[in-house]
Amino acid sequence: MIKPKLLTSILFFFGIIVIGSGVRSQEPEYKDYQMTSLKQEFFKITLQRGYVKISIPEADGYKTVRHVAKDVKQKGDIVYGGDLFLFNREGLVVDNVLYPYDRIYDVRINERDDQIVLTFFTKDNMPTRLSRTRRGNIITFTDKIIIAEDEFIRGIILSVKGDIEIYGEVNKDVISLFGDVYISDRAVVRGDVATLTGRADADRDASIYGEMFTGKGRRIVRRRRFYHREDEFSFTPAFRYDRVDGAAIYGTMRYEDLDSLLPVVWFTGGYAFESERWRYEAGLEQVLWRSLPLSVGGAFYRKLASEDDWLISDRENLFFTLLVTEDFKDYYEAEGGRLYTRFKPFENLTFEGGYKYEETRWIRSHRNIWSMFGGDKVFTKNFGSVAEPYRQVGIGEIDSTANAGLYAQLDFDTREPDEPYERSAWAVTGTLEWSHPDFESDFDYRRYTAGVRRYQKINRHSIMLFRGMYGGSDGYLPMYKRFFLGGLGTLEGYKHKEFMGSRFWMANLEYRITFPSSDISYSLLYDVGQISNTPGFENEDEIKHSIGMALYIENDLRLSISKRLDSADDKGPKIYARLTHQF
Repeated sequence: MIKPKLLTSILFFFGIIVIGSGVRSQEPEYKDYQMTSLKQEFFKITLQRGYVKISIPEADGYKTVRHVAKDVKQKGDIVYGGDLFLFNREGLVVDNVLYPYDRIYDVRINERDDQIVLTFFTKDNMPTRLSRTRRGNIITFTDKIIIAEDEFIRGIILSVKGDIEIYGEVNKDVISLFGDVYISDRAVVRGDVATLTGRADADRDASIYGEMFTGKGRRIVRRRRFYHREDEFSFTPAFRYDRVDGAAIYGTMRYEDLDSLLPVVWFTGGYAFESERWRYEAGLEQVLWRSLPLSVGGAFYRKLASEDDWLISDRENLFFTLLVTEDFKDYYEAEGGRLYTRFKPFENLTFEGGYKYEETRWIRSHRNIWSMFGGDKVFTKNFGSVAEPYRQVGIGEIDSTANAGLYAQLDFDTREPDEPYERSAWAVTGTLEWSHPDFESDFDYRRYTAGVRRYQKINRHSIMLFRGMYGGSDGYLPMYKRFFLGGLGTLEGYKHKEFMGSRFWMANLEYRITFPSSDISYSLLYDVGQISNTPGFENEDEIKHSIGMALYIENDLRLSISKRLDSADDKGPKIYARLTHQF
């Protein structure tokens, strides 16, 4: 059970968050847009019945040029309509006069008489790029713009020929003149969305306060205002199946205010039939600072926990348990709570730190539960790779102790969210756990990990992938907090979780080639690592190597074969099948 002292702290913390959010919700930061007399019309772009028309305001009216939309060409860094106008990296050029993007202050989108009219405004005394940035506008010529989740943009987003993807929040209009626009299911756009010759797509769960306009094809397409919800309440069912809990049915109720003025609140509950245990988690999280997202939160729970989530997800593991009587995770029950702060100072960087208290309980595996193609095969023991009698010592620790302390986690990721292999990128992670009796813990240790992944694109058909990891500790690590190497996700070619230690290092190298005009890829693999139970790596801690090859169908199904290169008797190759595998 949760200790009264911890429960009181959590409830007090939740109360402070709710009171603070109530005060903030009385003063929302969004204001209605109002025209100002200082704005001046800069130029207009009109798409009508297959023509693109550029209008420049003059003292006695407009100077207008018009060109057939389908004949507007893109060549290198130029988009041009014959000899009448062109867009380059600096701005719009009409009659050799430049109208720079830096001068754009605001934009207004209208639709009338089968026309899309984009009116761009400028303002006196705003000549610098810095002033545009301070207003919150994002304007580019050819760069792809991606607004990540938890990112909030106050101004307009404009790209002349680049694509735009919105996963976060935008306070004004989103426009790609000659590119495509995509609005994700979690995105919020408080203005209009428009493209002249590209596609404009939005998930049906996206929140768009304005309207969507696209001129792709022979006619103007105007989509009415999307259904917008000031808040979102959802219910998500889930199913788990593993060798400890057996079949478990869950449901998650979640409330989320899309403007982040009220806290996110969630509750997950379910029942595990084999272990005959109720599972639950209840928590909330409140955004305190939007421009550089800062939030605080907390939760209390009783859950089936595992330290193997970095090896394989519950969703992928479900397929193996249901189909072939294989469970690649080891488990323990954790009952307690956590308080945390999450901060995202840059687009690709997230930091989380907090306090966690857990009382643990051992639950034995149910080795004879059903699987579809398992036949007479039975599941292995929970923590079955650990040698006796140390396993019995570890079981006793799990069943009679509390683990509490501070933790921190850092993530830096420049990959494309949906296409991680499309371009060169970095992914860096770091974790730290500090358990100490001063935090009401029965243990005294520090445990830390660091990982770096490099996705090096060689050409459009090949990529080099590298992952390096290090884990270490000081003090005494209980069995379920030790590091394991071997097999799935680590050193392929070796037995699963064959080696256990208090520190390790590992490197994985993969060279992948995609066959032209197909979704099939082929890879060469090399894994190397070392693990030790001593403060340093000793001579008897042999460095392990393996080589292999893999076949990918898209990025989801991975079939591989690997062979260990040490002197062990069991040197036969190992065959693996992975779903939703990410390097």
